[in-house]
Amino acid sequence: MGGSEKIFDVEVVRGVKVRMRDGVELNAKILRPKRAAVGMRFPAVMEYNPYRMQSAKGTGNYRDEIPMVSWYLAERGYVVVHYEVRGTGSSTGYSEMVYSEDERRDGYDMCEWIARQEWCTGAVGMIGISHGAVVQWQVAVQQPPHLKTIIVRSANDDVYTEFTNPGGSIRPWIFEAYGPHMDASNFSPPSEGMVGEKWEEIWKERLEKSVPWSISHIRNIVQGEFWKCKSLSADDSRVKVPVYLIEGWADWYATAELRAFQKLSVPRKVLIGPWGHYYPDAAFPGPRVNGCELYRRWFDYWLKGIENGVMKEPAVTVFVRHWKEPALMYVEDAGEWRNEDAWPPKRVVRTKLYLGGNDQLVSESVATGTASFEYRASAGMTTGRRSGLGSTTPWGLPLDQRGDEEFGPVWTGEPLEKAMEVMGECDVVLHVSSTAKVAYFHVKLCDISPEGVSRLITDGGLLGTHRASHETPVAMTPGEVYELKFPLKHIAYRVEAGHRLRVMVTGADFQNAWPTGERGVHTVHLGVSRVVVPWVVAGSQMLASPELGESSKALPKESEMGRPVYRLVRDLVNETVTCELEPLAGGIWEKWTYHSTWTVSDRDPAVAVIEGTASCTGMHGDKEVCVVAKSRTSSDAENYTHESRVEMTVNGERFFEKTWRDTVPRQWS
Repeated sequence: MGGSEKIFDVEVVRGVKVRMRDGVELNAKILRPKRAAVGMRFPAVMEYNPYRMQSAKGTGNYRDEIPMVSWYLAERGYVVVHYEVRGTGSSTGYSEMVYSEDERRDGYDMCEWIARQEWCTGAVGMIGISHGAVVQWQVAVQQPPHLKTIIVRSANDDVYTEFTNPGGSIRPWIFEAYGPHMDASNFSPPSEGMVGEKWEEIWKERLEKSVPWSISHIRNIVQGEFWKCKSLSADDSRVKVPVYLIEGWADWYATAELRAFQKLSVPRKVLIGPWGHYYPDAAFPGPRVNGCELYRRWFDYWLKGIENGVMKEPAVTVFVRHWKEPALMYVEDAGEWRNEDAWPPKRVVRTKLYLGGNDQLVSESVATGTASFEYRASAGMTTGRRSGLGSTTPWGLPLDQRGDEEFGPVWTGEPLEKAMEVMGECDVVLHVSSTAKVAYFHVKLCDISPEGVSRLITDGGLLGTHRASHETPVAMTPGEVYELKFPLKHIAYRVEAGHRLRVMVTGADFQNAWPTGERGVHTVHLGVSRVVVPWVVAGSQMLASPELGESSKALPKESEMGRPVYRLVRDLVNETVTCELEPLAGGIWEKWTYHSTWTVSDRDPAVAVIEGTASCTGMHGDKEVCVVAKSRTSSDAENYTHESRVEMTVNGERFFEKTWRDTVPRQWS
């Protein structure tokens, strides 16, 4: 599949103000094809997020200011509208939480406003990544009449289980990086060039009324209506428009998007690459593909009515990963592209592998007995952070998993006689007990090479107190045996002949789940505990390979890539482990810096501390405004305590400072 040629020159209209029902004005930038004739109209594509991606002056080349897919579509006959969430960027109003009800209603109203414009045909689609992808679900479930289709790149389907609290545990990244970043962003002023003389008035309201998003996160550490009303999973059937789902195995949401693909009843396709948190044209790890052309073909079909065959092609395209030595970062992963007619493929055979005696992974339940291990909060040093989602990206992939084997038991299968593929979702059934009332169980499925190197295939975890519900945690009774059922992340992975599968169970995954607060000895009961693996014989009944086209952005050499700070430091005296993150400074119009530390204790696992800082510095007229957001999140045996502080200077002099603080019970976590 090759690329299409540019058809239109593009005009950029900045600082467009769209008034909402309550008087708030949303700031929009419009990329519009230059019309060859009076009255010429185009389909429109809408995107929105809170990430301060607009400037009054621009860079002089619109291609440098926005994701490639936006200008690519504009040059091929689409009006692309980017707007900023209320209370952020140069929109008016204030913001108190992520995905607020007002923000969701704004999405509906903006879709209908776009459809009414004289340059629009009335057909509207949506694009976006991350926040800009999740909000597509939130708009689609409201069913605005003129929304015709969406392309969802990296979105959760359940904000609680996939973003903030996977397995019921707090995701540390929310407080390490996301919270401070959004504080610095949301309390920064609007652009004087965008809103004129009233920029200080708009900023004043923002400073008086905005609340750090992390406050609502710490107040909602169990599932409830606060998260459900923001999530697709509350009722997938509300989506009535065609959906193209795009994600990557090295990102967070491949499972969420594949699950949405399985549940939706609308016309849909899904593409899962090897990628982290990037658009396909500029992704790590490669191989990259011509994602812009995939977007164009989809929109041409659903917004322009062009019969281009896109819906006659297989519905599922995945990158099947192959063996590669574990490394913190891959420029390019090993594997092959594969078309499938369903997910999981119909030829999958779900096979039970039991955790047996003598550390063996076996196909029959024959063993009895137990495997016990002492819970250590610092388990998970080798798991990595997937793409890092802006913290360490693209550094942060899983390392050799043998580094975590001291923290829990492992079970290893026999060498495979022929290559096999794991295609779909592995399910875990653990029969466990503990001396503690609160315990977390993390399971890894690994590929073991003939040399003994252990590469993570997939993983997952669950708080034992959330065994029945994420809404109402219930303490475990020490010594009582519980059956825990939970899925591992979806995957497409080839295990070579001579390689073996290994299952590891630990009591923590500290880089991705807040450690439980009670020391204890956990026990896995053998012969009944098992992993269900979706096996496919490699090379069986395959469809023709997909034609995805090459990206115009060549992969760089590793030596050309910037290196963030990503340190794991074990203190042998105090029995702690600290993760330090310092992403590379960034920004187009503003300068951004970040730093965080996250410390857990093996001696007293109840005590854990995150300290995170983000700063945003930019010029607003003749004023240099520097906003520094600092947060501290900690736990003890009973509570979590979170403090957010925003400090700012104007031309080097103190201008504003405010602190928010809250303490909440651990609620059996």
